[in-house]
Amino acid sequence: MIPAMHDKIQSYLAPRRRDALDLLRRLVEIQSGSRNKPGLDRMAGEMATVLGEVLPDVRTLPFTEHGNMVQAMTAPAAQGRKGIVLVGHMDTVFPVDTAFTAFREEGDRCHGPGVYDMKGGLVVAVHALKALADLGLLDEIPITVLCNSDEEIGSPASRPWIEKEAQGALAALVFEGGGADRNVVTGRKGRLGMLLTVQGQAGHAAKGGAKASAILGLAHMVIALEGLNDGRDITLNVGLIEGGIGPNTVPELATAALDARFLTPQSRQRLEKDLNRIVSRTTIPGTVATLIEQSGRPAMPQSEGNRRLYAMAREQARILGYDLPEELRSGVSDANFIAGLDVPVLDGLGPVGDLDHSDLEFILKDTLSERAALTAATIAAIWNHATSA
Repeated sequence: MIPAMHDKIQSYLAPRRRDALDLLRRLVEIQSGSRNKPGLDRMAGEMATVLGEVLPDVRTLPFTEHGNMVQAMTAPAAQGRKGIVLVGHMDTVFPVDTAFTAFREEGDRCHGPGVYDMKGGLVVAVHALKALADLGLLDEIPITVLCNSDEEIGSPASRPWIEKEAQGALAALVFEGGGADRNVVTGRKGRLGMLLTVQGQAGHAAKGGAKASAILGLAHMVIALEGLNDGRDITLNVGLIEGGIGPNTVPELATAALDARFLTPQSRQRLEKDLNRIVSRTTIPGTVATLIEQSGRPAMPQSEGNRRLYAMAREQARILGYDLPEELRSGVSDANFIAGLDVPVLDGLGPVGDLDHSDLEFILKDTLSERAALTAATIAAIWNHATSA
């Protein structure tokens, strides 16, 4: 027999499945690409209103260069008590002039920009909070909800804020989309975004002989860089190359944009050592190379704290009638920043779906309520464990 708390959570959510879909439609139909500040400000206003229906302390944080952000708290959290942090981003990868704007329901699926990444996750968090409010638990659990507007571009403005609010928390839950088999995410690779620049010496190509070609120097380095891929721990991709001004001119400047992923802090150190070795050994006389880190996120190892958190969530799923697999993802999220603080974090609590970052993006409708029930039960379990320890 399903325990009373879980039964109450499901009984609350079941008749509100249409409400969840209607909220998702409202959010998806707000164009909120990462660079669309007016659209993101509308999203922040909508999320502040929705969260204000269930939480007593809601604040809109204004930003000049980025979309506004939202912080909402239960009364204990507003009084400064550390507890559980819920994190979800409001921006999508789709620019303001995208043709992919419509929300539609089709059979057991919903389609639209951000349904999976991650406006569906925002809906899950809101309905989980409403279920906890129905149980009367929000008056005692310190919960802070953070909705940021720049995750898809690396969270340059929101990272310090997320880290400040997550520091010292019992646990954090992040609402990126769930895996195809209901997976939640217990680990993620870290990421470095870098720009490699090779400086050479311009000259007339017709002269022949030795030449300090920036492109030739870069070509040698690209081969060496791609050789750092080890099949599992480290992945590196040279994804964009630019250089030269014409075929009859020895290129003076060439650049390459790099994306590197790593599983652990130790593998990051090894990667950085190898990068420095390659860049410092210029093979073409007269050329000089520099490598600049432009963005990055720490690794999110499948730590003991993450695994304990996962065990609690998996037990709630078992009670609710299904298994909950775990997953290690190569992609990054704001969970990486939280993991860097040694705070236990579980990600992938959004609805099940796929094909994000494309105009085929979708979720499975019923998993909105399923994930909301899982989230509500997991929050209650975390708090019960913390207060009974």
